[in-house]
Amino acid sequence: MKYRPMLALLVFAGLSAFAQAQPMMPTPAERAERLKERLDLSDKQTKKVEAIFQKSQETTQKGMMEHMGDREAMREFMQKQMEATDKEIEKILTAEQKQKYEELKKERRQRRRGGG
Repeated sequence: MKYRPMLALLVFAGLSAFAQAQPMMPTPAERAERLKERLDLSDKQTKKVEAIFQKSQETTQKGMMEHMGDREAMREFMQKQMEATDKEIEKILTAEQKQKYEELKKERRQRRRGGG
């Protein structure tokens, strides 16, 4: 019985170390702030983008659980989710911001393909 607290502490410490070793996904707020800097978004646009990223993150988490174990279905789901998120973001951008966003999407595609 007196070993349980020690065991719990060791498990917690191990999980904490594991979590720190994993690259952390930026929060919707961090992603919106980064986009604000790159596209010169207004505060109003930034709040809308953050809400879009929040919704996308929730949908993505649900979809990942639904498609777990089916790599092809997961890939298709993620592709569609990313496209839907991009379309929502584009709705709130000015023409100039849309051009910059297209450039960012090209960079993103190149990075995913290992070309960046």
